[in-house]
Amino acid sequence: MTPPKCFQPLKITALLASLYVFLLFSTPAHAWNSKVLKVLSGDLFTVNRKNQTLTIKLYGIECPQPKTALGRMSQNVTKAKIEGKTVKINPITKDVQNRIVAQVTINGQSLNAFLIRSGYGLVNRKLCTASPCNEWIRFERLAHKQQKGIWAELDTFAKER
Repeated sequence: MTPPKCFQPLKITALLASLYVFLLFSTPAHAWNSKVLKVLSGDLFTVNRKNQTLTIKLYGIECPQPKTALGRMSQNVTKAKIEGKTVKINPITKDVQNRIVAQVTINGQSLNAFLIRSGYGLVNRKLCTASPCNEWIRFERLAHKQQKGIWAELDTFAKER
């Protein structure tokens, strides 16, 4: 007895590959576009959505606090990149302060990855568990090795941590 044609291994493999590609490149239904009102720190900003001001925390990364010199550097980079511009918010969860924790893109580029790659953010290894986190750790190591962003100021960074 031969299995029905729909169960042939090659067709199943092709179907699974197609499904994987679709899921990999599809945008979640709950993602939305919003204009950035104000950058509060390198990894925190506000947006307007449906006449509400929402606070967005970048998923999986930490930036130095803006009360420090390195924090102001990080905040200025984020400001230049997104303040007053439209970004895509892909919410992951809410934190204990009721902020939306999200992966954010601008012009198709991940803001989370950009900050890490350019050396202005660090991967939060305790909370970053999604698929891009391993890649972000590689970006962080490379930024450190190349002395990018805050890594260029290692002495200051060590004192602030």
